Amino acid sequence: MIIPFLKKKRDNSVKKRPLSGPGSGSGLLNVLTPMAFDFRQRQFTMGDMFCRVMVITGYPSRVEPAWLSRIVKLPGVFASIHVTPTDPLNLINKINVSIGEFAGRIDTGKALYRMRAEKALEDAETLLKKIDQEQQNVFYVTVVILVLAHDEDTLNRRSRRLESALAASGMRGRALIFRQEDGLLAAGPWSVLPEKVSRAGKRNMPSETVAAAFPFASGGIKDGSGVVLGRDDSGGIVQLDVWKRGGDRPNSNLLVLGKPGVGKSFTVKLFLYLEWILGSKIIMIDPEREYMDLCRGLGGSWVDCAGGKGMINPLQVRLYPVDEDDAGKSGDRRSLGPLFLHVQFLRTFFNLYLRDLSDIEKAILEDALVELYSDSIGVTWETDFQAIKHVPAENWPNMRNLYELVSKKAEKDPDLWRRLAILLKRSGVGSDAALWVGPTTVHANSDVIDLDIFNLMNADNSVKRAQYFNVLSYAWHIIETDRLEKIFLGVDEAYILADPQNPQTLEFLRNANKRIRKYMGGLGVITQNVVDFLSPEIERYGQALLNNPTYKLLLGQGEKDLEALARLMKLSEAESDLLATAERGEGLLVAGNQRIRMNVEASAHEIALFGSAGGA
Repeated sequence: MIIPFLKKKRDNSVKKRPLSGPGSGSGLLNVLTPMAFDFRQRQFTMGDMFCRVMVITGYPSRVEPAWLSRIVKLPGVFASIHVTPTDPLNLINKINVSIGEFAGRIDTGKALYRMRAEKALEDAETLLKKIDQEQQNVFYVTVVILVLAHDEDTLNRRSRRLESALAASGMRGRALIFRQEDGLLAAGPWSVLPEKVSRAGKRNMPSETVAAAFPFASGGIKDGSGVVLGRDDSGGIVQLDVWKRGGDRPNSNLLVLGKPGVGKSFTVKLFLYLEWILGSKIIMIDPEREYMDLCRGLGGSWVDCAGGKGMINPLQVRLYPVDEDDAGKSGDRRSLGPLFLHVQFLRTFFNLYLRDLSDIEKAILEDALVELYSDSIGVTWETDFQAIKHVPAENWPNMRNLYELVSKKAEKDPDLWRRLAILLKRSGVGSDAALWVGPTTVHANSDVIDLDIFNLMNADNSVKRAQYFNVLSYAWHIIETDRLEKIFLGVDEAYILADPQNPQTLEFLRNANKRIRKYMGGLGVITQNVVDFLSPEIERYGQALLNNPTYKLLLGQGEKDLEALARLMKLSEAESDLLATAERGEGLLVAGNQRIRMNVEASAHEIALFGSAGGA
C-alpha cells in the first residue's frame, strides 16, 4: 500500500489550507518529506529507508539504572517513551485482588507454580508499598522502538541484534504485526499513541522505574558553544568550548597524546581551524612543517625560524613566565626587573646550546651579558619594563656582539675567556650565526602564526633544543603583550624540550601552562611519548604538564606509554583497552571530570585545507 506522507482522513466540510504560496513553507516540506510510504506486515519503507517498529512487551521484575541505555545506543535504533498517569486508588484495588489470587496459588499449586506465585506476590507487595508508604505515583509506560536501515538485510540484522539486547536485559520485544502505520505515529515526535499500540505494550511502573528508564546515560560533551571535533560512542556530536571556565574547568589548556600515526596533527589542525573561525588568534610552534598548508590557507604568517627570514634574537629582552608560587604570594613577577628575568631565560638557553660550560664559564658569560646590555643599550638591573617596552628590535645586541665582546676579553685574559670565545664563535660568525645574528624580524600582526623550525630537526640536539626554547619564549612574549585577546599557543613535538640535563626548559613550559589562563590564553601541548616527561630529573615539571590541562585527548598509545598513563590518570580497564586498540582518530577525550570515547571527524573541505603533512 503506497500512501502520501502521514496522510490523514479529512472532514470535507473543513476548509483546506493551501500548501503553496507565500509563507507556506512548501519548499522546506518538499526537502523534508519522503516521496512515499509503503506499509507491510512487519516493516515499511520511508523514501529510501527500510524501517520496522517494535514495542517492548515484557519486563523483568528488577531493572538497573538507565535500563534503556543499552537499547538506544544500538546503531539505527530510536526509542519513543510514552508515559501516562494512572489512578492510584483504582490500581491499589487491583493489586489487592492480585495479592489474594497469588496467595491462593501458593497454597494450592505445585512446586513450580508455587515458586512463580511467591515471586509474583513479592513483586505485588513491593509495588503496593511504593504506592502506599512511599507515595510514589504509578504510570502506564509504553516503549516504542523504531529500527532504520538502508537495505532490508541490514534492517533484519539490526532487528535481531535489538531483540538479543532486549533479551539480555530481561525484556521482550516484538514487531507490531499489521500495525506499522500506527507504530510510526507512536515512534515519531508527534506525541501520539494509538490505542492498538498502547494495548500491545503498556505496563504499570512506579515513578522511580520510569525515571530510571530514560536512556540519557551518554557521557557526551555538548557545551552549547565552541568547536565540534567529532562524535562520541553513542553517535552524538562532541562540542567543546575550551574557553568555558569554572568548576572542574579552571583553564583552557589542551594536551594531545598519542603514538605516531594515530591522528594527533590532524586533530590539532581541526581544533585550531575551528578556533580561528570563532575568533581566536593562533600561534603554532611547528617542528615538522605540518601546519604550513593550514596557515597559508587561512592567510596567516608562516615564518621559517630555522635560518630563514624569520629571525628571533635571543638577546632581545622580553617577558618571561614565572611560577606565581615561586614569585611570592602576590604573584607579581613584574616586581622583578626585566633584565633579571631575561637572564634566567638566557641561562637556560646557553645551557641547552653550550652544554659543556663549566660553572666558571657560566658565571663570566653572565658578566659579559650584563656588561653588553649596559654598554650597548643602557639596560641594567634597575631598568623597568616601561623603559624597554618601545626599544626598536634593531637596537638590541645580538650573538655577534656578544662574541666580539668575549673575544676582546680573551685577548686580555686568555686563561679565563679563551675557551668561552671559541665556543661562542659558531653562534657569532660561524654556522649558527644565521639563526641568531640580526634583529628580531618576526611580527605578531596575523591571526595565524606558524613558527616553523623544520630545517633544524636534523641538526645537532643542542642547536635544535636551544632554538625551540627561543621560539617558545618569543611566542610567550606575544601572549603577554595583550591580556585581552584570546590566543591559543600550540607546542607540537614537545618531547624535544624534555631534556633531563636541563629541566629548566620544561619548567618554562610548566610555568606558561599555569599562567596562560591569566592572559585569556590557552596552551596546547602535543607530543608522542609520555615516558619522556616522567624521568626522575624532570618528573616534577613533566607530570605537571600532563596533569594541569583541563582538556586532554588521548589517542592510541604504545605499551610503555599506556602503562604510565594508566597509573597517572587512573584509567579504567575499558579505557586502557580503548587506547591500546584505538584506530586513527579514535581516543579518549577528557574535559574536567568528564571522560568520553570520541572519534575525530572533519568535512571534505576541512581535510583539503589541512594539506597532507602529518598524515591529514
